[in-house]
Amino acid sequence: MDEKNTKEINLLDLIKMFNAWVVKVGKSFINFVLYLLKAGYRKKYLTLTLIVLCFAIGEYMARPSNRQYAADAMASLYGVDAFTMKEIAKQLEQSRANNQYTSLGTKLSLPDSIANNIVSFSSYYVIDYLNDSTPDVVDFANNHSLEDTLNARMKDRIYFRLVTRNISQVPQVEKAILNFFNSQPIVQLKYTARRNELEGKIDISAAEMQRLDSLAKLTYFKDTEKQLKWSKDRLIVGEQQKQLFYGEMLLLQKVKAEAESELLTYKQPVELPSGFVVNPFPLNGRLKYGIYGILIGLGLGLALAACLEQLQKVVQFFRK
Repeated sequence: MDEKNTKEINLLDLIKMFNAWVVKVGKSFINFVLYLLKAGYRKKYLTLTLIVLCFAIGEYMARPSNRQYAADAMASLYGVDAFTMKEIAKQLEQSRANNQYTSLGTKLSLPDSIANNIVSFSSYYVIDYLNDSTPDVVDFANNHSLEDTLNARMKDRIYFRLVTRNISQVPQVEKAILNFFNSQPIVQLKYTARRNELEGKIDISAAEMQRLDSLAKLTYFKDTEKQLKWSKDRLIVGEQQKQLFYGEMLLLQKVKAEAESELLTYKQPVELPSGFVVNPFPLNGRLKYGIYGILIGLGLGLALAACLEQLQKVVQFFRK
């Protein structure tokens, strides 16, 4: 009993010690923030100068000629899988504008007037929750667990994001991106292989359906010698049999229809059903970068003011 009470008391003591530590840390943090604010107020001219300077830099970075817009597109894949597309997309994601051999302009066969306005290109896997062939979420963080077999990466979908300074050039870039992916040898190989597979499935299904239809028209007599009998003043000689293949015919018809339906969608290996959709709000808008500039300037001002005060104390200490 005493041992149990001792354990309970120790647990209560631990909880109290933890609460006391949290309160102490909270007070220290508040005192530190108050000290920074006081130091910033005492060095208010320095703090205000840094705030104005950072705000001006933010507004300069958000000037109309430098505004960046994101254009997103969901790509449908035919024959080729998302993993292969992701590997091919690395050629565009790792491009360098200062190298003519690795620049986007060279890889996409775009003029410099368009390529220089492209800020970045990136690709992401699409996650299918419950594995029901419906795209549910884009894995922007690229941290989806491969051990999750219920919520899996889709093999026939991939998400593209294009960041550009000129939204009027997006259609031209979209056409160049599609041409780049669809002209890749491995993409063409997998696309052709899948088309041939579907066409073969259709041909085999049609041939089997025709064969079963021919067999269904055949009739024959079963055990003729054993089937002699009288029925209502009539002599029945043999029993006529006819083979029925309704189940097999329906199954083959279903396989053939599914293959034909899928083949109709195979226009090219990679397609963008809705194209690149441009977000009208810039990534570096004036309001957003203005707020960032003020916050960064305030943080730098307070930190520099506190450092100067501590430096003054050190200098005064050595002068004594």
